[in-house]
Amino acid sequence: MIQQPTVPKWALGILNNLCDIEKKLDIYGDSSNVRRNVERIKELLEDEQLFFENPLGEKFTETRTDLEATITGEGTEKLYVVEVIKPIVRYGTKKFSVVVQKGIVVVQSKENGAEKEINNV
Repeated sequence: MIQQPTVPKWALGILNNLCDIEKKLDIYGDSSNVRRNVERIKELLEDEQLFFENPLGEKFTETRTDLEATITGEGTEKLYVVEVIKPIVRYGTKKFSVVVQKGIVVVQSKENGAEKEINNV
């Protein structure tokens, strides 16, 4: 069995904030070319085998073990991630990694307008 790596709180804080910065850059644009600096920081953390995944727009099923979800709306079929509160943080490489922080998300049924919300982000 693989031993769960211990990741310092400060590293998780940096990765969570990088995800938030990327979300804001997507919404407000990148007139100052900040995304380049964000990518450099992400590369430095990947050299230490730490990276995050933003699951926005991904399909959600109750068997997913990398997400903790709150369901909004009325439907519970065909659920998709419509908001990411915290990203999934992983330790390892893109090919083989373990989850060190579950993503915290809001999901909604595609029939309840989730498709519209995903396209507006």
